[in-house]
Amino acid sequence: MEQAIVVAGPTASGKTKYAVSLAQELNGEIINFDSLQVYKDLKILTAYPAKEEQNLVKHKLFGYLNYNEKTNVASWAKLASIEIKEIFLRKKTPILTGGTGLYINTLINGISELPEVSDQTRHKAEELAKINYDLLCKTVYQNDKTLESIITRDKNRQMIRAYEILLETGKSISAFYAAPKKKFISNVDFEFRLINIDRKKLYERISLRFNHMLKNGAIEEVENLLQKMNSDNLKKFPIFNAIGAKEISLFLKGRYSFEKMKEIACQNSRRYAKRQITWFKYQIPKNCAIKIQ
Repeated sequence: MEQAIVVAGPTASGKTKYAVSLAQELNGEIINFDSLQVYKDLKILTAYPAKEEQNLVKHKLFGYLNYNEKTNVASWAKLASIEIKEIFLRKKTPILTGGTGLYINTLINGISELPEVSDQTRHKAEELAKINYDLLCKTVYQNDKTLESIITRDKNRQMIRAYEILLETGKSISAFYAAPKKKFISNVDFEFRLINIDRKKLYERISLRFNHMLKNGAIEEVENLLQKMNSDNLKKFPIFNAIGAKEISLFLKGRYSFEKMKEIACQNSRRYAKRQITWFKYQIPKNCAIKIQ
């Protein structure tokens, strides 16, 4: 069985540097599994690998989408499986690095195939969510009480998705979760290298990195993107889930001071890091070896 290595950990923990070092040592190539680094438009704000790092080893699945393009975990997993196979054919080691746990978990364990829903159904669900989210939740739970412990009310996107599928098919989303998962890759042993860093040090690095981003053009980067988009509805564009993007846009609109923008962006980044730490602690596949760096 061939082996791939997964370098995982929270934002600002040093994954990129370690992955590059590992790729040099093991004759490897790097594959991105960060859901925001797949976009090319906010390279500074999404902590894109530096040109010097990209020149040292090959980097795959970075910046292959424009800001107005959408993707999903299944599309990424399909592309990643192709890249892994091609790297093996070149007699090299695939090294996957990133912080989006759902992406790597889907690649390794597969995904429940959910049905497509029509634009009309999606619009109905979104409208009800805006007008009466309580009714939407109640409808989903009345149809399938088991979902009360699986999709809690705070999981808005998943709840709306469950309602969409109920409207479209008349079936609970749990029926599709129970079906055999679609697999993307087999006969590969994934070894995890989990970056473990002191929490206080990590938070310091988050602040330092964001200040560095601001000094090196992050504000101009967001400003240019806003001009290109020509839209106030940032929710339409997944790239604006990049921490700092919304905060900087509010600063540019005069709704945040410079200091408040920095404070909130760093606070949101720390919260995200905490969620990542928790996810990787409990969700790393049990059959994968873990080495703490």
